Amino acid sequence: MNEQAEAVLGYLSRRDKWFLGGGKAVIWAPEFPLWLDKPGFWDHACYLDYRVGPLFTLSIVDQRGREVNPRLLERSWQPDHSTQLSRDKSRDLTITERRALLPWDVLASTFEFANSLQQDQTFDLVLWTAQEREGGTRQGSSVSELEGFRVRPHDGVIISRRRVRETTAEEGVLMRFAVALGASRKATSYSVKLSDRQPNQPHWRFSPFYEKLAQHGTLGNEAPETTSPAFEGLTYFGLHYKITVPANGRVLFTAFASIASSEEEALVGLATARKEEQPVQPSAQTPPPKPAKERRPTWPARKQWVEFFEGVPSFTCSDPFLQKYYWYRWYGLRLNTVELKDERLGLHYPCVFEGVNLGWFRQHISYSAQCHMFETRWMHHPAVAQGSLLNFIENQQANGDFPGAIKNIYQGDRTLNVGVAFYHANWGQALREVHRVHPDRAFLAKIYEPLVLYLLYFDRERDPDQTGLYDVLNHWETGQEFMSRYLAVDPQAAQGGPLRLKGLDATTYIYQLQEALAWLGEQLGKPDEAGRWSAMAAKTRQAVLSLMWDSQQEYFFDLNPATMSRIAAKTPLGLYPFMTGLAGTAHLGAFYKHLFNEKEFWTPFPVPTTSLDDSTFSADGEWEGQRLVCPWNGRTWLMTNSHVAEALCQAALNLDPSLKPRAVEFMNRFIRMLFLEGDLERPSSYEYYNPFTGQAPYFRGTEDYMHSWIVDLIIKYVAGVQPGDDGQILIRPLPFKLDYFTLDRLKIAGHTLRVTWRKDEQTLTELRQATRRRSHSKLLDPEPDAPIGLTVYVDEERVLHQSNLEAVVIKL
Repeated sequence: MNEQAEAVLGYLSRRDKWFLGGGKAVIWAPEFPLWLDKPGFWDHACYLDYRVGPLFTLSIVDQRGREVNPRLLERSWQPDHSTQLSRDKSRDLTITERRALLPWDVLASTFEFANSLQQDQTFDLVLWTAQEREGGTRQGSSVSELEGFRVRPHDGVIISRRRVRETTAEEGVLMRFAVALGASRKATSYSVKLSDRQPNQPHWRFSPFYEKLAQHGTLGNEAPETTSPAFEGLTYFGLHYKITVPANGRVLFTAFASIASSEEEALVGLATARKEEQPVQPSAQTPPPKPAKERRPTWPARKQWVEFFEGVPSFTCSDPFLQKYYWYRWYGLRLNTVELKDERLGLHYPCVFEGVNLGWFRQHISYSAQCHMFETRWMHHPAVAQGSLLNFIENQQANGDFPGAIKNIYQGDRTLNVGVAFYHANWGQALREVHRVHPDRAFLAKIYEPLVLYLLYFDRERDPDQTGLYDVLNHWETGQEFMSRYLAVDPQAAQGGPLRLKGLDATTYIYQLQEALAWLGEQLGKPDEAGRWSAMAAKTRQAVLSLMWDSQQEYFFDLNPATMSRIAAKTPLGLYPFMTGLAGTAHLGAFYKHLFNEKEFWTPFPVPTTSLDDSTFSADGEWEGQRLVCPWNGRTWLMTNSHVAEALCQAALNLDPSLKPRAVEFMNRFIRMLFLEGDLERPSSYEYYNPFTGQAPYFRGTEDYMHSWIVDLIIKYVAGVQPGDDGQILIRPLPFKLDYFTLDRLKIAGHTLRVTWRKDEQTLTELRQATRRRSHSKLLDPEPDAPIGLTVYVDEERVLHQSNLEAVVIKL
């Protein structure tokens, strides 16, 4: 394993997180957990966007029938696992639980029992869960039903099956999944018991096994052959084990819950987890168990996370906030990555889901997919970046548009037009950026015709008057609902009904698609078609500059298509044309007069999504007196900030060098806002933050939300690496005044790049000293002896060295 990639796990460690990911379709990230202190996984997991849980808890009973309830001493977390250390003082027993999601969608809890007494201690362990017969799931009218179960006494496994269906019978089954429950050793007894409804909580005394074990010393090896369809209570599943912890000795016990689309897959996952035995690797906070020859079944999770970090560029720098957030962002992307090969679903390629929450966010959503393309293009393999577009092409609608979300349901003959919504997205720029890092002509050929259909859909249905400007049809589809911009064309817009608004976001995105298709047409030998798309882009450019720009206010605005007049609502969308190359030096007043204006957008934690002088502005997310979960009338959204950062950095580099310090200031304020209470050890990624206080919306529960791009900004504007076409790379960092940075393991067009900056001799001395000290709290720079100045290596050969950070071009 790469030493630095492995060190990232400890570098990101903290005590206030519990999320576990890294599997195929499963994540364990309960937004508001109730049972973190209880052993196992009682709080729900998600299979795709379906609630799975409770999964299991482990009850420990001594030989006198008394439950062991150790006191929690500490909890720690890092991306591959979490650890809970507990102690029962009366028994001199220490229990360390290590939780992980294994690569096969198996949630595992390894318990290490350490006995400090001079005599052996024997315990009964009961691995158990309680399942509702029927319950609501996701959002809408679907219900989740316990479809059946099966006990396998020969290998100590209990399998339960659930199905999710719409309440209207004709809609049929949407999804099925199974959970295989077992452990690292064979159970000595088992039981499946039906019970009237009661609080479904992980308390040993609530379970029927509490009495069974006390009376018989076993669970009785009993299970009903069938259950009545009318049964509405709880079904308890229990597996019983005995362990003896020797005097001054230790014993390991691991419980597993394997989640998959079928019984067979769940059993394969469980069997793989049981067989997997790898050397224990020490973590930053939890030492390996002794003796060292013992194996820890959660090790594959560590291995997979390290391999992921090995597959992305390495970045270190003298600014601890930039460096920490770079790696934290990669963690969030992997946490939400899904790779599920199931032909019954619409996900044909790996992708990143938007967030951890049940329901809407645990889907492949077009509005965030553009962001994922910008960021995951830097991975060493293009599969996720390309898949972020290819999934939507596979699910393209008959009229040429893309669904807003690819529903996690069995497709069959089901019409997917209902409930899939629509979102605008910048596919044009995203595909260009992916190709610049991973040139792939076959990929270009595959996406060209579908994107042509998508563009023609916009030209036909979103610009029927052929103005060159494109319509937003309701406030949901921009991904930016509840803003005054919509009220200008429909006073009832907040109700979500149809409207028409010539949108800056819709238009700038389509402009970049027009330009991208013109380029694609040339690349694929279609010059006539390329000319057509180029002419469309010229028309859109002229329309934006002549109709959407207000020369008196010096800002870009949406249009009311009924009058073709500019609306009054001032939003950060007015900066989008700088991101696309539409705006020029004549438009720089948009920054000086508006973005940097403390009465409009330049708040302590910029940028609010609506100007402070707007009558609907609310820093607290209130709309008509009610706090909303998803308002865009004043919160500082990461998605908006990514766009603004791109626009400001592009303007600073290409139009007005005096903007460079402001671009750096904005990037620094943006990223520092993401650290809870300014704590370097607590990076976050909520949807939005308060523009005055920087506070996160804890009430929302939407943490590690991948609805923006930040890795891409750091690589392009902090390290300065900006790939162009045909193997040309422009290196021009913004003046972040860093003492040093190293961008390593950077793969571009089949080549490996390393870029280093060292300010002076003192910087080299400090880097060498840090290397000698070694601390898990600091991620060490991999090149402490790099020369002073800016140095670029291609395939380990030095191709450039200069003393300053002036822009330079290299050719691969």
